[in-house]
Amino acid sequence: MKQLVLSVENLSFQYLGQPNEAVRNVTFHVYKGDWVAIVGHNGSGKSTVAKLLIGLLKPKHGEIRLFDTVLNEATVWQLRRRMGIVFQNPDNQFVGTTVQDDVAFALENNGIPREEMVERVQAAIRQVGMEAFLLKEPHHLSGGQKQRVALAGILALRPDLIILDEATSMLDPKGKQEVLEALIDLRKKQQMTILSITHDLEEAVQADKIIVMNEGEIVANGTPSDVFSLGEKLAEFRLDLPFVMKIKKELQQTGIPLSVHSATIEELVDELWTLYLNK
Repeated sequence: MKQLVLSVENLSFQYLGQPNEAVRNVTFHVYKGDWVAIVGHNGSGKSTVAKLLIGLLKPKHGEIRLFDTVLNEATVWQLRRRMGIVFQNPDNQFVGTTVQDDVAFALENNGIPREEMVERVQAAIRQVGMEAFLLKEPHHLSGGQKQRVALAGILALRPDLIILDEATSMLDPKGKQEVLEALIDLRKKQQMTILSITHDLEEAVQADKIIVMNEGEIVANGTPSDVFSLGEKLAEFRLDLPFVMKIKKELQQTGIPLSVHSATIEELVDELWTLYLNK
């Protein structure tokens, strides 16, 4: 049975002076090795959920439990040490003069012995494919490279949960692809537990489970195939269908009998190939 990493039960939050709750009765679970994506348009409540999860906001109602420990003022610092958070703008996270110094910074703060620190830094940089940039200044890197360095800094800490808070939203398509490929590779090799908060369904399609938020509530959840089978209903939640789903729609309109289950390009190609072979 999978180990429960994060449990969110009936979570609600209301900003001071606002007439309505920003988050209402949100419940979901994340298990070890899973990649869960929380998606929604600006103002849907997903960013508020992210702030609640890392203890920046205190819930009005409900409970957040991380690693079987309730998140509260007494436990927040202990629990944050087990989480790695990659934010929207990597420039706001850099403190080192070189890539390797930046990745080592948090390890030094945590008192990791130098020999172990060197090993962790090299391993983390290797995991995100940035070995050739060890002595480069982070601010001279491309957007995708910067986020990979930020991710390496998190990996060096060996967290039990990685939270991506709109981590690809400021990147160009090439940079976004670089970061997603690094994350996909980590999942394959290390079974990292990932929670991504995003408005981008192209990113969410890589997840095991997608949670769709609208007006502070969960309006849909399930596998990418389950969620994308909602089709045009997603537009009601102000979400843009991924490119692969738009292709599927065009193909279906030409009479090709595609199922609702293919959510990635690879799955779509496999399905088209199977249809061709069975002609």
